Amino acid sequence: MHNKIIMLIISILAIEGLCAQNVNKINFPRYAENTRMEMRIPNQINGFITLKGDLHTHTYFSDGSVSPDMRVDEAWKTGLDVLAITDHIEYKTNREYITGDENTSYNLAKKRAVERGIILIKGTEITRKQPIYGHFNALFVKDSNKLKVDDPKAAIEAAISQGAFVLWNHPAWAVDTCRIHEFQENLFKNKMIHGIEVFNNTEFYPRALRWAHEKNLTVFSNSDVHTSIYANDGVHGAGCAVTVSYRRPMTIIFAKDRSQASIKEAMFSRRTLAFFDGYLAGDKQLLMDFCLACLSVSQIAQNDTHITYRIDNRYDIPFLLSYGKSKVLLSPNRSLDIKLEKTVDKLKLDLENVFVDEFQTLSMSLSL
Repeated sequence: MHNKIIMLIISILAIEGLCAQNVNKINFPRYAENTRMEMRIPNQINGFITLKGDLHTHTYFSDGSVSPDMRVDEAWKTGLDVLAITDHIEYKTNREYITGDENTSYNLAKKRAVERGIILIKGTEITRKQPIYGHFNALFVKDSNKLKVDDPKAAIEAAISQGAFVLWNHPAWAVDTCRIHEFQENLFKNKMIHGIEVFNNTEFYPRALRWAHEKNLTVFSNSDVHTSIYANDGVHGAGCAVTVSYRRPMTIIFAKDRSQASIKEAMFSRRTLAFFDGYLAGDKQLLMDFCLACLSVSQIAQNDTHITYRIDNRYDIPFLLSYGKSKVLLSPNRSLDIKLEKTVDKLKLDLENVFVDEFQTLSMSLSL
């Protein structure tokens, strides 16, 4: 009798819409959320908008293990604005299963990119013996098939004839140090290399940052992701360990607008910064402008001799600050109070996670 009364009550509640959930099946929709992890940085610097990009990724149309659509979805979920799918022309582990058209991965990803609001750059990777020749991404190509030639220099010439931006990938990958070989030196002399990765996947190349300054190259930080960006299974370019808080490597681009023409102009004009694992690298003045835009200063308290200032970091870039005898990690959404004598009008800061040259970090003055 007792059980019948309980069932009657449940039935009445269900009819009245007060108990719509099946008690024997409970859904947890948060596990299937289609949400984007925003990466907050200043929206504008010196009149240019800031865009976040990954210009070196792969799909199963070369030696990756995911579809072009998934690569776009990952870009959207991890806060990117710009993506290039750069499948190898020469190296294809899935050769027996895929089409011979080198434009296929881009063509398949275009619709999803439009739906997600991702700016998709057409690219491909010219992959030759490392390190004698090296690997190069050709960005903004029109037809990747025309780059399928035996001579590596001719392949790069074919890309440039289409107006491509040529990026030297991971200059020290699979070798013990960064070196410029005869082939690359020849490319530099003929102005056939426009940018260089100072960070790739898990590797930072301080020497490449020096070359960027000496040879007027645009700096990049890219994931070179082959499997899922969330995986860490030992495959080159796998992405990240899911057991730690992670931001994918990205290139910060300072463009006039969101058009591909503006992004291309920004790359050729060297208006980029490299961001990786909480570090920044690039041109000193651009880094200084960017960091000053990230940090705000306000006066909190004062007495007859001293003023207390608060430094706020309201963006998602951490800063390892060194001043006087103090060293503080100013994480995103954190603030720091500093008490200074009234006669001090500027605070000298060393940003130890911001690289302006090979093993040289950024020093700047913060106006108070």
